[in-house]
Amino acid sequence: MVTTTLHPHRESRFMALTLVAVDLSRASLHFMPGTADVTQKDLPFSPGLVPANEQSRLLAAFNGGFMPRHGRYGMRLGEVSVLPPRKDACTIAIARDGSVKIRSVEVLEASLPEALAVRQTPPCLLEQGAVHPLLEQGRDKAWAGHTPGVVTRRRSAIGLDPSGLTLFYAVGIETNAKLLAEGMRFAGASDAAELDINWNWTKFFTFATGENGALVVGNTLVPVEHAKSAYVGQASDRDFFYLLSR
Repeated sequence: MVTTTLHPHRESRFMALTLVAVDLSRASLHFMPGTADVTQKDLPFSPGLVPANEQSRLLAAFNGGFMPRHGRYGMRLGEVSVLPPRKDACTIAIARDGSVKIRSVEVLEASLPEALAVRQTPPCLLEQGAVHPLLEQGRDKAWAGHTPGVVTRRRSAIGLDPSGLTLFYAVGIETNAKLLAEGMRFAGASDAAELDINWNWTKFFTFATGENGALVVGNTLVPVEHAKSAYVGQASDRDFFYLLSR
């Protein structure tokens, strides 16, 4: 993993986009619903936590998308479906062979039943290198665009380069959805989706071994309040992605 910070606005240096690029030939992407996302009982996984048998290979974890009640975007892990796919959504699909796709749902629809995990978001920020036409027109309502009285807002995104072998995560300070898309494209992404927004819910953690030998959060990409054992001991109420060493 490598990281850098870009300033996507032509004039304002205050608008910052901090990115991580991940080599997917050496790391694999995984998904987990949060405890507030699932209502089913007798689940084949523990929501909100990286599975215990995978924690020895854990590299990092980062936030997922909007909660189910905020947009009702599709979410599934294995045979457990939280919400079915929406027709107008960007779709992150993790195949059983570990490959990752980020495209409009109609592009991936035929392959979704066989995917290991599916997570949807508002329409794709980027698709095949092009910024979404509505963002080009300044119409950003679908991405939670403007909120009266809110001055500072964080936004996060996930993306892939054209080869599908470099994964990007980004968190933007004061970046609107269009700047988020343009920054991701400049970094090298050809396809990208907006993830969660706001201060508390945009986070990227790496992990380290604590004093008692248990995993704890090691570093944060940007400052954010967090539990020491987030994702590994203390379950998250919101869905998240995580990266394992291959």
